[in-house]
Parts: sequence; structure tokens; C-alpha cells
Amino acid sequence: MKVSLGRPVKVNNFLTILNITLIANRNLKKIEARAREDIMKISNASSNKAAIDAYEKEME
Repeated sequence: MKVSLGRPVKVNNFLTILNITLIANRNLKKIEARAREDIMKISNASSNKAAIDAYEKEME
């Protein structure tokens, strides 16, 4: 089963399937904003490490 967690309705439908309390749309947007910041930090760190590794490999 493929589940796409995109829009608040989809998230709440998924939570209903799991028998978990629903989350208000406003709160989902706040959670998404916090998660976005963390994802961007991890993404930037990963990209920087990959760039450094590629540079070091090229210089060998």
C-alpha cells in the first residue's frame, strides 16, 4: 500500500487507518514548518559532505 503524506486530509486519513487521534490542519502546518527547517539543515550538511568528499577524491 502506497501512502502519500502530503495534504492535511491525506495525513488525517492515514492516521484514521492507524486508529490515531487526528491532528488539526493548523497544527499540521506548524509541525511541517519545524520539520522543513530540520530537513534543510540535514540536507545542507549532507550536500556539503558529499562536495568535500568528491573534491578530496578528485585531488588524489
